[in-house]
Amino acid sequence: MKNKQWYYAQLRWAVMVEGKEGLREWKEAVHIFPSEDDQTAFQQALEIGRLGGDIHTEGRREVETRLAEVVRLEHLGANPAQFEVRLGSSRAKERLPFEHIFQPEEHMPESPV
Repeated sequence: MKNKQWYYAQLRWAVMVEGKEGLREWKEAVHIFPSEDDQTAFQQALEIGRLGGDIHTEGRREVETRLAEVVRLEHLGANPAQFEVRLGSSRAKERLPFEHIFQPEEHMPESPV
């Protein structure tokens, strides 16, 4: 059995509002978790991000938090703990329609140099 190593993943979600508003804001968080290798860690980061999504209604509008991107994925080596660090949210600067579909699995984040 392969020894697991620790990984750091910075994830970004888009808060999308149905109708004219579309993209409202970005939310980010950091997750640290064990994994067998880089590719498995990327798949785990995608799963963590998808589980962090949410759908609720505000009045008559649907508001959905969707995984948009694995911003950063870093191999940390052997480390004894798992935890999450919420990075807060930021106002959206671009306009995206509510129907926009994010495809985070198509962009593998770069590892730091």
